[in-house]
Amino acid sequence: MGLIVKKYRENFMKRYDPDEIPFPGPADYPGLICERGSFQNSEGVEIRYCTYCYEGFKRDKRILFLHGLGAGHAPYTVDIEQLCRAGYRVTALDYAGCGTSGGERLTSVNAPTRDAEELLAHLAPKEEIIPVGHSLGGYTALNLANDLPQVKRAVIISGFLSIADEMMGFVKLRILANRVKKYEKKRIPRFSALDNRAYLACTKDSILWIHSTDDPVVGYRYNAGQAKKLGNPNVRVMTVENKKHMPQYTKEALDTMNAWIGEYNRAVYSKEINTAEEKKAFFRDKPTKRMMEPDPAVFGEIVRFLA
Repeated sequence: MGLIVKKYRENFMKRYDPDEIPFPGPADYPGLICERGSFQNSEGVEIRYCTYCYEGFKRDKRILFLHGLGAGHAPYTVDIEQLCRAGYRVTALDYAGCGTSGGERLTSVNAPTRDAEELLAHLAPKEEIIPVGHSLGGYTALNLANDLPQVKRAVIISGFLSIADEMMGFVKLRILANRVKKYEKKRIPRFSALDNRAYLACTKDSILWIHSTDDPVVGYRYNAGQAKKLGNPNVRVMTVENKKHMPQYTKEALDTMNAWIGEYNRAVYSKEINTAEEKKAFFRDKPTKRMMEPDPAVFGEIVRFLA
């Protein structure tokens, strides 16, 4: 298999269960409607999803929210609520192996694209679908725009062009990054074959890509930076500074998040916190909304793009 692929699988292709952190949920937003559903994907895995809205939402558009690598879409309720507050209905799924969905583990970086397309086939929506995704979800949103003729717009937040471009931010050697890409091609060949760079170079679709130049997780240089260099006027790259991997939140929120989660991780590592109840208790007296205060400039740009 090779050491680089082995490490890739060990670190990324695993089960992502719900977090111990009590992120804000639908109940924290009076009037926010949350309808839950599920279906079986083509691998026989139960995929769970939720549709969120406020009364009076716009019925001609539906946002498909796509979460990043981790425990499903629940940690993104703040983002989802912002979009609902702007008048949109938002459907968000948990990929196979993530959050509340079934599956032993995330099997491929392209499995979320499969799950998202199969969710759309299950729902058969008549309104315009606009994918909005963060990180792995940004890559998935880009795949959907590339692959589905009915998708004409997409919002990519801290996303990546391909798994090889994403890995370049870590290994810095194209030959090693391409080994991961080759491994992924064997997993789900159809979506691995999508050429997002060629798509972005000539597409007439409207793409908004938001990325912080100091992102340590998905490098700006190999992803948003490359998309910007293509020079397609239909692809707008909104660059922000000093936001690392979460450009949609305020700098103050990110400083709070880093401080609290850093303290939490140190306590877990030193065995001061052991049980699930102790992990939950750590955040019980903390106003967790402070960790995810939406940046009005970024969400304002997203809302203008959607409109």
